[in-house]
Amino acid sequence: MIVSVVIPVAKEGNTLYERIHLINKHFNSLSSSHKFSYEIILVSDIFHKPTLKAMIRLAKENVAKCLLLTQRIGKGGSIKNAIPFSRGDYIVILDADIPVRPIFINQAVVLAMNLGIDLIIANRVYRTHSLLRRVLSVAYNSLVNLLFKTGLRDHQAGLKILSRRAAKIILMKRTRTDGLAYDTEIVVWAKRHGLRYRAVNVVWREQREGSTIPPMRALLTMLADLIMLRLLTLAGKYVALQKLVIGRVIDLGNIHTVGQEFMTVIRASRPKNHLLNVLRKLYIAVALRR
Repeated sequence: MIVSVVIPVAKEGNTLYERIHLINKHFNSLSSSHKFSYEIILVSDIFHKPTLKAMIRLAKENVAKCLLLTQRIGKGGSIKNAIPFSRGDYIVILDADIPVRPIFINQAVVLAMNLGIDLIIANRVYRTHSLLRRVLSVAYNSLVNLLFKTGLRDHQAGLKILSRRAAKIILMKRTRTDGLAYDTEIVVWAKRHGLRYRAVNVVWREQREGSTIPPMRALLTMLADLIMLRLLTLAGKYVALQKLVIGRVIDLGNIHTVGQEFMTVIRASRPKNHLLNVLRKLYIAVALRR
């Protein structure tokens, strides 16, 4: 049995190399006591030279499979574009600064396997965030519960574990969001499809100095995604989505194209399509502007 650890990467710099080497070492030692192995997949939609150099080294040393997307798309879109290249029976989605100890991730994977849980969600009981981020987080999670009644306190933690079955249903067929609200959409569609999900408490220690995304800009785009998600869930369990090719997926191990980069869009008639394209461009300008 294989567990795929998918890590969306931004401007991590040279520290990414040592960080991934270390977690790979931990995973190798942990998997020896279980009947499964780990593979690490890094994916980035940003051309940041120090980060790409680190990814190329990791790929050439067979520590991780490293993918570069040629167009900016966001965290959710990066993950969705990486999933087709994973082999795991379970998929771990993890932030690039590795804020959770590998042994906890291993225990959560074993829990999911033993109990047949489709989705494990991290509930951050301790975090080193600023007061503003904590206040915005409480407000956001309260709004999500008001709209979707998930019963969870934390929807946005950058650690989630899905069975391959759940990944096929949610990640590749149901989720529209390519941005930061992607974590929330995973939970909402899991509930909508009657999949088994559970929250587990975790000590969360971010390794970065702070988020590179302005809190208010992130909040605006996430609220826009929540409104759209609410409209889609009101429309029914199945939503007319389609994949729109926007670029290429490059394997950094041998620097060659291995697939097409896509974004997920709502299927619409021509007049509506024109309006949606305008709204999409406006959203991307706000969400991904440096």
